[in-house]
Amino acid sequence: MLGDGDGRFLAVLLSRNPALTATAVDLSAAMLRLLRIRCNQTVPDAGSRLETRCADALAYTATPSTERYDLVVTHFFLDCLTQPEVEALAAAIATRLTPGGLWLVSDFRIPLGFMRLPAKLLVQGLYLAFRILTGLRANRLPDHAAALTRAGFSRTAQHRSLFGILTAELWTLPAAETAGTSIIVNRI
Repeated sequence: MLGDGDGRFLAVLLSRNPALTATAVDLSAAMLRLLRIRCNQTVPDAGSRLETRCADALAYTATPSTERYDLVVTHFFLDCLTQPEVEALAAAIATRLTPGGLWLVSDFRIPLGFMRLPAKLLVQGLYLAFRILTGLRANRLPDHAAALTRAGFSRTAQHRSLFGILTAELWTLPAAETAGTSIIVNRI
């Protein structure tokens, strides 16, 4: 989990997958503390199945490691990065996935059609608010699909909601580039 915030998603993921272990990476120690509290309240054995790392996700994934993951999750995280940062992250994550590994991405998007202008205004307002509150450097949505595609990923599923403003996507590396092992992801 990269930048999972207070752990709402991770708590559900751990509760529905009793064999799953997770590593949550976040730059905020306060958010990691909230994540651990939520997971421990929801999942009795979360403490033994959850590792947290207070680190910059870009630096963490760029550091050479033998650790491999079956699933990487970025919910409303890529929109905090610039296009070059998303490109670097996608390339780094491609080296960290196990054969058949998946990447779940949830983020904002600007849809075509009648919701384009409202979506642009909403996203611009969110970027302004986060720049004021947190000093966020990014000021536009990166093209994560292009970055993931260039890193060798293929989108295998997509769900859009809120008139197309929100997207959830599942990406994988082709079996020829991985060893061809499959895993099952339960819908949560």
